[in-house]
Amino acid sequence: MAEVVQYHLEQMVGELEDLERCKLFTKPELKSIVKKRTKFEYGLRRRRVASADFLRYIEYEINVDALRRKRKHRKTRKSQPAKRTLSDYSIGRRIVSIFERALTRHPNDVALWLQYIAFVKSSDHSEDGEASSRALSKIYAAAITKHPYEARLWIMAAEHELDASSNGGAARLLLQRALRVNPKDRALWIEYFRLELLLVEKIKARRRVLGIDNTEEEEEDTGLIALPALDEEKEFDQRVEDQAMAKYAAVQAAELSAEQRAALATPGNAYLQGAVAIIVFEQAVRAVPDDWQFRQQFVSVLKRFPDTHNIRQRVLDSIAADFAGCAEARSFLCVAHLSLVSSSSPELVDALREAVASYGQALGALDTPEMWAEYVGFLVKWRDVSLGEESLSAYFAALLKRAAKQVAEGARLSEAVALELAEGELLAEATRRFPASEALWCKRLHAAIDAREDVGRLCEAHALPAARHGRGVWDLWLSWAEREMSADDVRAKYVAAFAMTSQLTSEHAELKAHVQVRFVDWAWSLGVDTFRAACHTVQRHAFPTPGFFRRCLELEPEAKQRTTLHEFACRVSEEDKGPWLAYLRFLVGERRLEAAAAVFWRASKALPSDADREAFDAMYQELLRQNERTVASGLIAAADVARGYEHNFAQDVTESPHHIAISVYESSGSIGCVSQKVSS
Repeated sequence: MAEVVQYHLEQMVGELEDLERCKLFTKPELKSIVKKRTKFEYGLRRRRVASADFLRYIEYEINVDALRRKRKHRKTRKSQPAKRTLSDYSIGRRIVSIFERALTRHPNDVALWLQYIAFVKSSDHSEDGEASSRALSKIYAAAITKHPYEARLWIMAAEHELDASSNGGAARLLLQRALRVNPKDRALWIEYFRLELLLVEKIKARRRVLGIDNTEEEEEDTGLIALPALDEEKEFDQRVEDQAMAKYAAVQAAELSAEQRAALATPGNAYLQGAVAIIVFEQAVRAVPDDWQFRQQFVSVLKRFPDTHNIRQRVLDSIAADFAGCAEARSFLCVAHLSLVSSSSPELVDALREAVASYGQALGALDTPEMWAEYVGFLVKWRDVSLGEESLSAYFAALLKRAAKQVAEGARLSEAVALELAEGELLAEATRRFPASEALWCKRLHAAIDAREDVGRLCEAHALPAARHGRGVWDLWLSWAEREMSADDVRAKYVAAFAMTSQLTSEHAELKAHVQVRFVDWAWSLGVDTFRAACHTVQRHAFPTPGFFRRCLELEPEAKQRTTLHEFACRVSEEDKGPWLAYLRFLVGERRLEAAAAVFWRASKALPSDADREAFDAMYQELLRQNERTVASGLIAAADVARGYEHNFAQDVTESPHHIAISVYESSGSIGCVSQKVSS
């Protein structure tokens, strides 16, 4: 171990001498750096080393390099650029070496690979100050070999080939190999589709610059990432794929019109018209056939590229053909064209009318509550967006009114539609059809409150039995009672609420605590005596929750009453460390250490396991240490005050010795001084 550490330290000698010669670090600082690096190196030689240990070492080296850069920039004159020396790239090389050692220990850590790639991309660890593209290619090849099912690595490698090496063919080949290993990965299909569109746009731009129309473009595959053959690729038969692609191309050619076939017959036009991108999309649909949102992502990609109307229409047609019974897919098709129109364009109104007409056709073909919910959501969204335009807002308001009437006439009501449109009898019908909906009951109760109806009878007879798990319903009922009833009646309502919530399961303990805390807060607003009576009421008529006791302890002003509440809280939850620790914190803060020791002994007996008792003991000891520090700081502050009084006393005695007397007293473990004027 020592020999390996010594070897790594000897590699730093030239760098340290250069840092000292350039006067970037002092000798004590260099000694500190060597000491820190030695500690890290010995840590990395342990039998078990986590990836976090390597990352801490890397973070330290990055901070050292950042400090070196800042100091060198400060020493360098603006007119004379700094010359690169050994220390300019040696730290970066060491970080790369640490990353490689970390990945040798933890080759399955994908996050570590990504951090390594990010560092090499952003740093200038090479002598010429540029990140090595060849080194990155090797890193990508090693990472993909270890993790062939990580789509992120394939995509990043393809981006590197396209951006750094300008090699579109290599990027395409990488994504093709990625899809052979991960044929159902959605991100890979989307990136492959985007790559083909991007390559077409590059060729079009090049042809425009050169002023040519029909020139065959050849792409070189030089600089390709040297990725070895993967075992996962052996399951893929290239001949089967070639036959399938040829058959698919023949089918697509048969479906084209005469004009399109003539255009495709011209050399180069098929590729420039997006034929390859269409093939990629069709193959992606075959790999993932049952996800319309996956096809929606292709539409989003196409928005960034011009002259892709035919491809876009092909994607939309596939969604319409394969998802005719899906309300969400039909809704997307109705509004897909709106993404191509600017919100400030005069064509927006016509586009919105076209969307409304499309919804009408969709509702005629798919008259379901889900489709109506999509339509109503569209109308509400654009009504809110167009509030500044009176005519447009009125148009959507009229459509919403008509939609509400149509929903009421047929069996088209859904919870989403009712929340947006239901009023009066339709709202009552919605609560009968969806009795467990908290949002619908809240809407109906708000309407009843505005209409001055008997909210109490509506809640107790219908809303609470049907939606007893909804906190909003309880809050509306209790708020109404607090406003409209006397204090005794409100107390009776809360007692009834305790009885109803006691029937709930433990999954709804938060609702029980919420009702109890609400009762305590209401009682506190009426005075301390009412608050204490409410605490007793909860303990008699309900099973008190920890949240109830926490709120009572926050409000109770007297220490004696708080002691009683702490006792009750610990009895209710005696196997929970929280109430016991809160009780101990209170007693230690009151300097009642003997009582705290007794409570600690009781808690140690009540806690169920040895692990809980050990953790509780550690918390208690830390609490005592904090108290000792607080007491010590208080004594120091008191002594400082005493010295200040002594200094003032000396001055006052000099000026008027017959009018000042000092009495020093000790109280509650602290020392203080009081000055009094007495008559002579």
